[in-house]
Formats: sequence, C-alpha cells, structure tokens
Amino acid sequence: MKQKLMVVCGGQSSEHIVSRMSCTSVMNNLNKEHYDVTLVGIDQDGSWYLLDQGQADLAQDTWLENSQVIQDIFGVLKQQDVVLPILHGAFGEDGTIQGLFELAGVPYVGCRVLASAVSMDKIYTKKILETAGIPQVKSLYVKKRYDGKLVVVNKQFDEIEDIEKTVEKELGFPCFIKASRSGSSVGCYRCDHKEDLMTKLIEASKYDRHIVVEECVDCIELETAVLGNDDPIVSRVGQIMPHGEFYTFESKYEDAESKTCIPAKVDEEIQEQIRKYAVRAFKAIDGHGLSRVDFFLDKKTNHVYLNEINTLPGFTSISMYPQLMEDYGYSYSELLDKLIEIADEN
Repeated sequence: MKQKLMVVCGGQSSEHIVSRMSCTSVMNNLNKEHYDVTLVGIDQDGSWYLLDQGQADLAQDTWLENSQVIQDIFGVLKQQDVVLPILHGAFGEDGTIQGLFELAGVPYVGCRVLASAVSMDKIYTKKILETAGIPQVKSLYVKKRYDGKLVVVNKQFDEIEDIEKTVEKELGFPCFIKASRSGSSVGCYRCDHKEDLMTKLIEASKYDRHIVVEECVDCIELETAVLGNDDPIVSRVGQIMPHGEFYTFESKYEDAESKTCIPAKVDEEIQEQIRKYAVRAFKAIDGHGLSRVDFFLDKKTNHVYLNEINTLPGFTSISMYPQLMEDYGYSYSELLDKLIEIADEN
C-alpha cells in the first residue's frame, strides 16, 4: 500500500526560489510507486496551494498555474502519513512549520522544532558548539534593538554601543557580516574597511535583527552530510571551489564556474576530524534525519572551524548534500526513501 506523502515547497523566506528548484529535483527522483503524493506550494505571502504535479520545472513563474488554494491546511495535513518539507530559511527551516506538523500529529522528515530553531540561528548555534568543544572562527554578535539602534552584545549580554571600535579590536578587517537567520549566503557581506562597516551592518539588518560578524580566514570551504537519527552515518568530505571571493547565492545556484569536489583535496586526517565534529554537532543539537555541516579549513594553520549546520540543505540537481550521499552509496531516489522511512522515529 502506498504511503500518503505530502511534499511542501516554496515558503516565505528569501530562499523561496531555491526551495522550488530543490523540489523540482525531488519530484523528478521520488519513486512514485511507493507514494501517493500531494504536492503543496507556499507562496511568499504565505498562501498554501495544491500544485499541478505535471509541471516540469517548479522554478518557473508559471508554478501556480492550475493550482488550487488550500482552505483547510490542518485538515490536509492530518490526511498524510508523512510530510517531506523542501523548505529553506525562515518559516521553513527554523522550527515554525515543524511546530505545525507536530500540532497536526503527522510525521515529517528532518530535525525537530528545537534543533531546527537553534541551527537556523547562527548566534545560538555558536553557543551550543562552544559548549560541545567544537572550534569556530572568532565572532561578535550585533543586535538591532527594537528602537532600531545597532549594538554589540557580549557574552554576558551587555550592550556595547561603539561597534566600529569593538570590531576593529576583536576581529580586525576584513571581516564577514552575516544575517543570523538567513541561508544560501543571503544577507552575507564581506567588509574590507572600517568605513564600510555600519553600511553593511544596516544592510544585513534588513534580513534579520541578529547579525554575526566573523573574522576573515583565508580558508578552504568543506562540507559533509549526516544521515540518520540516534546513530547517524556521515559522508566523505566535499570541497567547495567558488568562482569569486566566497560562496555567494550566485555561486551556489547560478555560476557554472563554481565547482565542487568529492572527496575534498585535503589530508585524510583532516577529513576524519571534520567527520567527527559533524557527528558531534548533529548530536549536540539533537539532530534528526539529516543535516549538512559546513567547515572552514585555514590554509595557513590547517585548523578546522565549523561554520554552520544546515538542517534542510539544498536538494537541487547541483546541491552538495545529495551529491555527498550518492558518493556514500545512496542514489537520490534511495536517499529520499531513507529519509521518509526514518521520519517517524521518535
């Protein structure tokens, strides 16, 4: 008997289009003999639609053609055996929609509410990683107060008003500025000069009130894939070779010059350390199902730093997570089957 599977894509975040690109690949690789599929799209205004499954490319502007508005979202959810959310960023990867699935009592693929929320917020991810003894680059937390003022928040949660002086003293320039709860490098900027700092912080604050400022390390970008629940498996390490200063949104999804390499061109000892840190991080957040864990390798010192944990990584045809799992031995279709199989393990 086929499982009733709801696949959800789109969403209200800045990564909306990436979700639809990922979902196109998922639908092309999903074994339809195993599942009775309900395909659902969420537009950027938050409306839910039953989508036409005959579309070849959900990334096209015509993606809502022949769709039907869903009036009773909760009712449709409760009809499902399992949900596969292909959502990235705010309201999809941050624990909010996971809470809806919990309320509906329907099993779903991926990390649970707390792990999703913590991992989406770079600031609070850093706090957990620090507790777990996993190395990270030096960073500062900048907050946009409700009155609109930007301040540095220290480890005692005291507010420091002189941001330029603090960043210059603690991190120096160049540095990287990142919206704390944004993904796919949206709201991420390199700042080479002190004079540009406030302008770029203000720009980042348009995406999130919480901002991370990190030291700039001349590094190799490495990634690994985690799959499972209590005893997860971890893939070999992949290497990002961006065409440009760093791995931007355009590098990830639009630039044919950006390349990936599996396995990474680094020493096996370093790869093994990365794999151990990835599993430790996954367990530290109480991960479930899957995560892609991203690292920096300092070219000068060979020190490894964990960059971030992605609990719903990209699933496009060129995304690293499915590539890493294929290298491990799971075809794209088998990977989807496995994720759905372990969704209701609690």
